[in-house]
Amino acid sequence: MKNFKSTLGNIVWICKPFWKYGKLYIILSVCISAIYTPIDDLIYVWFPEIIINMLNAGRAFGAIALVAALICGASFLNNAVRKLARAYFNKRKAGVEVLANQEIYRKAMRLDYRYIDSPEYYDNYAWAVNEYSNQMEAARQLLIDFFQCVLSLIVLVSIIATLGPWILLAEILEMFLISRINVLANKMQIREKDELIPVERRLGYFHRLFYMKDYAADVKSTPLGEKVLAEHCKTGEKKVKVVGSYAWKIEMLYNCQELVFSVTELIVVLYIVKSIISGRIAEVGMYMTLMLSFYRLDTRIHNLTFVLSDANVLSMNVEKIRNFFNMKSEIEVQDDEKVKPATGNFSVELKDVGFSYENSEFSLSGLNLKINPGEKVAIVGENGAGKSTFVKLLLRLYDVKDGEILINGKPIKDYDIHVLRQQIGVAFQNTNIYAMSLAENISLYGNISGKSMIETAEKLGLDEVTKKNKTDYNAELTREFYEDGILLSGGEAQKVALARVMSRDFSLLLLDEPSSALDPIAEYKMSEAILSAANKATTIIIAHRLSTIRDADKIYVFDHGKIVESGTHDELMAKSGHYCEMFSKQAENYVRE
Repeated sequence: MKNFKSTLGNIVWICKPFWKYGKLYIILSVCISAIYTPIDDLIYVWFPEIIINMLNAGRAFGAIALVAALICGASFLNNAVRKLARAYFNKRKAGVEVLANQEIYRKAMRLDYRYIDSPEYYDNYAWAVNEYSNQMEAARQLLIDFFQCVLSLIVLVSIIATLGPWILLAEILEMFLISRINVLANKMQIREKDELIPVERRLGYFHRLFYMKDYAADVKSTPLGEKVLAEHCKTGEKKVKVVGSYAWKIEMLYNCQELVFSVTELIVVLYIVKSIISGRIAEVGMYMTLMLSFYRLDTRIHNLTFVLSDANVLSMNVEKIRNFFNMKSEIEVQDDEKVKPATGNFSVELKDVGFSYENSEFSLSGLNLKINPGEKVAIVGENGAGKSTFVKLLLRLYDVKDGEILINGKPIKDYDIHVLRQQIGVAFQNTNIYAMSLAENISLYGNISGKSMIETAEKLGLDEVTKKNKTDYNAELTREFYEDGILLSGGEAQKVALARVMSRDFSLLLLDEPSSALDPIAEYKMSEAILSAANKATTIIIAHRLSTIRDADKIYVFDHGKIVESGTHDELMAKSGHYCEMFSKQAENYVRE
């Protein structure tokens, strides 16, 4: 009973998008499709008996032809209505699927960033993305098949009950045995699919390595390709092993089903033959009706057992999709009672902040700093010192484990995080360029005036992209969809990232090594634009090239997750500490060059 409730609950849940986005569609599709089959069964079973009885009664050819034409006409209309309705159903189905898939993307947007670190999240997300619309359609079809079978069974059982009641007993026993075998087979298939998900995901990763541009150079210029092939081979062997371990067992269960089918058919045929010999079935037409009813009933019972079996499979598949939708977030939640940040430049303060990733030895500890509104602050340190993690904490992609972060004197947790982020501009070292126009890529944070966008782009030298490609800011970037799309260099991509955050007013700018791919002249322009009085926003810039942040109001030096030094460039150089050592080594490299 518990399993039945769970199965029913999962089917109802997966059908919610239909009810939400297409009530009329789901009602009509189930009703029209379900009614079609029993009408077809009725015509199929009675048509021969009617014609045979008319022949035995000596009716004229014209009368028989008229009755046959009426029955065939009814059959045609039954099929025609269903097929005409199907055109409407297909259009509405596509619309519902689009809207339903958007629910997955919205859910992904509202999940905490910490899930990105979890392989389980990717398994659940991949399953939901690939299977949500499929399982929705499977549920709709299951409802149709169920009502088709039930209505057909009512019609056929009514006919057979008056002629051969023992046939019904044999069919019921068959249905019970088949359904039990199906349950066992379905459980095996689900276990097989569960074992294959991480294997298929790994194979999919290897597949991407061979066709994505990001990896093409490494594949061609290093032994990466051979290493990936070796790993692909190992993973492929795992897949073969998993499939092989279940294949024979599942097919043996299906052979058991065939045995039950054959034995039931033998019993029913012998029963009908015995009835004919004993004289219980006298009329040829009735005999024909009984035989056709039996075979049709047998088909519908088989269908019903498969429907019930499919319901079990569907439930287990839906359960995995629900796992994705049931993932809880602590940060990315909508709460109208949260504080909306005031406009104007932010102040930022960290008080004894500590943080660590799960299953990692890295940690930040004892971070204390205060940034006044409008200040330009730089964060420096060696790779792995915690600089990028610091940015993620300010975006509240993660929550601190110890201490607190204050924005304008209030804990960051008190703010509506989505509104807060709208006032924070971010430029990361690895800039994502999207298959949209150059203008759309620059205005990623929202609509900006064309004049402002062009002025910022020209300051950063992005106008060179349009000039050399003989186009304008409406040109498509990437070649994801168009052969003539513009491909940007790493430096040009970083200029786009900077243009995004400098084309409009933000309360806080977070720049994570935004000049790593820029040439010296472009880097100078970038530094001038960020640290000049023209930039009114509170700005935190993470820098690897220390020459770019000499004019920062204050510099914080990170080392192994702690702030070890702070001050202006001159103050830090006078201390002859960690910063002075890093700056001097970089200066020596420039002199050698």
